[in-house]
Amino acid sequence: MATLAVSVTEFARSLSDFLNQVQYRGLVLDIERGKRVVARVVPVAAVDGFPLDRLDAMLAQGPQLATADRASMAEDTRQMRAQSSKARSRTDPWGS
Repeated sequence: MATLAVSVTEFARSLSDFLNQVQYRGLVLDIERGKRVVARVVPVAAVDGFPLDRLDAMLAQGPQLATADRASMAEDTRQMRAQSSKARSRTDPWGS
């Protein structure tokens, strides 16, 4: 994450612009009074789930299933989908 140091005066004059940079660009602002940092503005962490643009990297770094386990999981998924579509066709008058 990029960090930008700004004076209290600069921050106050351009508050909206700086907050947009924090929100949309992920910029971190160090707010200085004199030569001392008195506050830091950082983007809020996502609270509603995981960012999809990082999903591939997370899955690549996680534990990997052995070939037999992947095949077993694929078969279990196929069976669940087949059972689900049968149940849906019995209970959903609009099912296709």
